[in-house]
Amino acid sequence: MVPRKPAGVVVGRSSACDIRLGGADVSSKHCQFSLSSNNKKEYLLLTDMSSNGTSVNNEVLGKGSTALLRSGDKITFAKSGSYIFRYLSDEQENSVQKSFFDDYILLNQLGSGHYAVVKEARDRTSGDIVAVKIFHPSKTSGPGSSEEDAKLKQEMALLLSINHPNIVRFISHYVEPINAFSSTTYLVLEKVNNGELFQRIIDKQKLRQDETKAIFKQLLSGLHYLHERNIIHRDIKPENILLDITPKDSNRQVATGPWDETEYDVRVKIADFGLAKFIGELKFTNTLCGTPAYVAPEVLNNNRNYSTKVDIWSAGVLLYVCLCGFPPFSDELGPPNMRDQIIEGKYAFYSPFWDDISDIYLW
Repeated sequence: MVPRKPAGVVVGRSSACDIRLGGADVSSKHCQFSLSSNNKKEYLLLTDMSSNGTSVNNEVLGKGSTALLRSGDKITFAKSGSYIFRYLSDEQENSVQKSFFDDYILLNQLGSGHYAVVKEARDRTSGDIVAVKIFHPSKTSGPGSSEEDAKLKQEMALLLSINHPNIVRFISHYVEPINAFSSTTYLVLEKVNNGELFQRIIDKQKLRQDETKAIFKQLLSGLHYLHERNIIHRDIKPENILLDITPKDSNRQVATGPWDETEYDVRVKIADFGLAKFIGELKFTNTLCGTPAYVAPEVLNNNRNYSTKVDIWSAGVLLYVCLCGFPPFSDELGPPNMRDQIIEGKYAFYSPFWDDISDIYLW
């Protein structure tokens, strides 16, 4: 049992420690337990003060390093023995905030990007496999105003309420403190099993016209749903269009659309909308402008009054890429450079790449 003390609880061999442990490899002051609060929620932190090492779940912290403790963690003091850490009452949410790790078990890494690492996780209760976007640590801010807190809750409620077959579903989110100064956000999402539209285009070099039409029917349905709710994606590109592919059970099974020979159904899933809420508006916009191939001119010009039309622009660029296999704007097509091409709307349908594509896809 770790008593509640404002200054923290020190564990070690010294008689001056709050909790004394025997053993020659236990340092005089081995580690310290301390409480940390983040947005009115309390968490217990463990700081290693030893020369011989303190481990949490068999991972050595290192002197001066701090770990967030969760119910069920195994703590080892050098080689002197291991202990399982438990909160006195996991049911009392008013005593300790429920953690992501109380609900999920992290599994394999699926990928990484500018903002986050994506991993698989298993729901401890249902056994369902989900995707978790783990954002890179950020500085913990002080408590916001009640108006700011209310706005954030309202925005999160909107994202969590989204339910459309062509949009990756938000399931929940958690803010986990790393120490007193920084925290990490865990965003739990529906897991889509078969990758990105980007890889499909790479593998095929370009998509068939009927296949592109079937994919875009779903993509535009999802965008329409978001736009009706005043949600602007701002980062429509092949990497953010996931594909949930159902293979055929047999050669006799009739596909739902113009898919490949082995595919029964291909479900489009729009991913990575609402990210600015988790990483900050400025960082999000700067990242967009750093890779602008699909970005609308008004976003590049830092026009904050842009509308849902920016997503339609990006979808148009994506349509171009699907049909011919390369983007309409590129430094390789200059001069001018790619940014100026986008701002000026300077593009062309190059022969022979567009010779066999029906005009119905162009106007």
